[in-house]
Amino acid sequence: MAPTIELDPPDYRQDLVARPETLAIMRRIVSAHLDLWDLRELSDSATLCAHELLTNVMRHTGSPLCTITLRRRPDGVRVTVSDSDTAPPERRDPEWSEESGRGVQLIAALAARCGTVTRRDGKDVWADIRTTTSPAYAT
Repeated sequence: MAPTIELDPPDYRQDLVARPETLAIMRRIVSAHLDLWDLRELSDSATLCAHELLTNVMRHTGSPLCTITLRRRPDGVRVTVSDSDTAPPERRDPEWSEESGRGVQLIAALAARCGTVTRRDGKDVWADIRTTTSPAYAT
């Protein structure tokens, strides 16, 4: 009998419509996948980044249709939201009294790296959330 090889769970990819009611569901899904991948320590940061990326689609693109992808990496997780708008997210410096406009700053503060890849038919906005321990030294 051949030995059973356990593979890492696959990436998570979901096409969705970014709406307020979808955001709560996606936060639970992101958190569940990080638990599955034994990356619970990243749950708060990754969930907040996913929420902000989806909120940007809802507020700043011409269509709420998008795709979220969670990709497990050796040192954490990459959260990517793809949409059909080619305009990159805009970093703003809102006044302290403004209630919005800090999403891109928040993502940049939580992520080890973040960026945008523009495609002919839209863009991918991504954030790498990393563990605090190096995978080489994890016990």
